[in-house]
Amino acid sequence: MSQTSVLYDASQTAQLTASWRDYFQMTKPTITLLVVVTVFPGVLLASPATIPHMSLILASLVGTWLASSSAAVFNHLVDADIDRSMTRTHRRPVASGRIDRSTAIIFATVLGLSSVAVLAMWTTWLAAVIAVLANGFYVLFYSMYLKRRTVQNIVIGGAAGAVGPLIGWAAVDASIGWPAWMLFLVIFLWTPPHFWALALKYKDDYAAAGIPMMPVVFGEEKTRKQMFWYTVSLVPVVASLWVFGVAGSIYMTFAMAFTLYFVWMAWRLMVTRDAKLTMPLFHYSCLYLFGVFGALMLDRLIVGL
Repeated sequence: MSQTSVLYDASQTAQLTASWRDYFQMTKPTITLLVVVTVFPGVLLASPATIPHMSLILASLVGTWLASSSAAVFNHLVDADIDRSMTRTHRRPVASGRIDRSTAIIFATVLGLSSVAVLAMWTTWLAAVIAVLANGFYVLFYSMYLKRRTVQNIVIGGAAGAVGPLIGWAAVDASIGWPAWMLFLVIFLWTPPHFWALALKYKDDYAAAGIPMMPVVFGEEKTRKQMFWYTVSLVPVVASLWVFGVAGSIYMTFAMAFTLYFVWMAWRLMVTRDAKLTMPLFHYSCLYLFGVFGALMLDRLIVGL
C-alpha cells in the first residue's frame, strides 16, 4: 500500500470516528456562550430610548456566536501540538486526530465567513469589522505568538474575548460609545484571574508544554496576588455605569454583590494559599460575567418597559 493510501485511510478513519460532539467541542461552547452573553447589554445600552428590533438582536447574537466559534476552531488548529502534550487537552478533536486539519480549516472558515455575512447584512459593517479584527488578534497574535512567548499572554490576549459589548453597540449605532468600552474593560480585567485560576490547577501541564503562564514563570504566590488585585480593579469599573447614570440601582446592587464576592474569593485564595479554593474561584468566575451582564440586562429591560 502506498504512503498516499495510508494517509488517505487515516484521514477517512478520523472522519468516521468524529461526531457532531467533536465539532461542537471545537467551538469552545462555554467561552463562546460567555462572549455572546456580553453582546446583548451593548445592544441595549446603544438604544436607550427603545428596545431594538428582535431581528437585529438575533443577528448580533448569532453573528457573534459564529465569529467566536470560528476563532475557537482556529485555536484548536494552532494549539494542536500544545494540546497533545497536556493531560487536560490531549483528547481534543484535532490534537487526537479525530478531525483532520483540512476539515477543521474548512469548518473554521465557513463559520468565520458566515459571521461576517450575518453581521454585515443585518447589523452594520462596523460590527462585522470588529468581529474580524478580534478573530485575527486572537488567532494570529494571541494563539500563534503571545501564548507561547510571554507571561502576559492572557492579559493582552484577553482583549479579543472582550469585544462582545463593542459588537453589540456597533450593531445598533455603527459607532462605539464609552459605556461599551467600560463593559469591554470589565471582561478584560476579569480574564486574568479567570484563566490564572485554571493555570494554578494545571501548572505542571503548562510547564511541560512550555507555555509561560504566570504560575509557571513567577510562581503561585505572585499569581494569587495578581489575581486578587485584578478582581479589586473590577470594583470601580463595574460601579462606573451606575455613577454616571448609564445603569440603575438594580444593576448596581446585583453587579456589585457579584463583584465583591469575586474579590472575597480571590482574597481568601491569596491569604490562605489553599489550593482547594482554586477551582471554586474558577467556576465562580465563569458565572460572574453572567451575573454582572445579566444584572445590566435586567436593569435595562425593566427601566425600558
